[in-house]
Amino acid sequence: MSVCVSQVTDFLLFLGKLMITAGVVALAFFVFDGQVIIPETKLPTLNYYLLPVIIIAVGTYFIACLFFNVYAMAVDTLFLCFLEDCERNDGSLEKPYFMSKSLMKVLHKKNKKD
Repeated sequence: MSVCVSQVTDFLLFLGKLMITAGVVALAFFVFDGQVIIPETKLPTLNYYLLPVIIIAVGTYFIACLFFNVYAMAVDTLFLCFLEDCERNDGSLEKPYFMSKSLMKVLHKKNKKD
C-alpha cells in the first residue's frame, strides 16, 4: 500500500510541477512576444526570445521541485504516522486509534466504547 500511495503522490506532484512551469513559460512567452503589455515597464525588444523562455522554464521547474518536495515529505510523514497508529493501537479502551474519524471510516475501523 505504501508504494501505491507514494506513486500516486509523486504523479500528482509531478503534474503540479508541470502545470506551474507551463503557466510561467506561457506568461513569459507572451510578455517577450509583446502580446502582454506591463504598464510602466520598458522591456527591450528581443529578436530571439526562445532562449530566455527556456531558461525561465528550467528555473521555474527547479523552484517548483523544491517547493513540492516539502509537500511530498509531509505526505510521507502523515502516512508513516497512520501506519504507526495502526501498528501500535487496536481501537480498544487501553489503546485507541488516534487517526481522524474520516480516516477511520474509510478503513472501516472503530474505537471501542465502554
